[in-house]
This record gives sequence, C-alpha cells and structure tokens, in this order.
Amino acid sequence: MKLTVCSKLCTECPFSKASPKGWLGFHTLDGVLEAQQEEELFSCHLARKDEMTSDNIESGEIKICRGYIASATKSGIIFGQNHKNGQELKRLQVLITKESKEDQNIILSRDEFKEHHGRQTVSPKQSLSQEEFLRRQGYRGPANKPM
Repeated sequence: MKLTVCSKLCTECPFSKASPKGWLGFHTLDGVLEAQQEEELFSCHLARKDEMTSDNIESGEIKICRGYIASATKSGIIFGQNHKNGQELKRLQVLITKESKEDQNIILSRDEFKEHHGRQTVSPKQSLSQEEFLRRQGYRGPANKPM
C-alpha cells in the first residue's frame, strides 16, 4: 500500500469551515465520523471517479483527503491502530503535521464537523444547478467527465 494525500486543502473540502454546510455528497455524517474513527480510507471528493475501487486509493492513484487527516489530528485522533490502513495513514498524518500548511482555525474538529454538517441534505435555500452538483461531486469540463 502506498497512499498519497492531496498537496493542499480543497476550497470546498468538507472538513473546512469554508465548505457548504450540510454538504457531504453521498456520504452520511455518521459514516464519515465512523470512517475517521476506524481509520478507513477516505478519498478527496475532487479525485473520485466512476467505478473507483479501494485498489485505486491503496495504490496512490486516488489521493486521500488532506482535510480528513487534518481534522482527525485536530480532534486528537492518532492514526496507527488499524492493522490494514493505520500505519500508512499515520505516515500521512505525520507528513501533514510537519508541513503545517493548514490554518487550524479553518479545519473542523469532529465536534465542529458534527455541528457544521448536522443535517444530511443541503438546505432548500442552497439549491444547486445540475452543473454545480456534478462539479461538487468531482466532475469537470463540458462533458462532466470525472477528473
């Protein structure tokens, strides 16, 4: 396994205070929090593609979400316990901590994440066009091809 991580925090990263409130794409609030606690792999929303598999993530082809790891660190979660993913996630956690690129004031801790994304859907006041919806899912370009 050779995990890779995004080089910077995405503008709309769900682990950032700048992300749209309640926007988790097809993920659930409990599912994201459980994935973080259980040291599961969590890819960047902009790197996802159709028919992606865990092999794509484990090989480093699809990057791990930088915000996911920064949020875990801010929340006091130290990766390394999960026998399958823990050591690689710990390596990325150490790297991100050393690089210190993220403003800790914009990273959401677990409690802040719960408050920020407490509802499962985007509020009606935040209606999205089909193009914007697909863009937030990681699709780009006129043909809405995934990155």
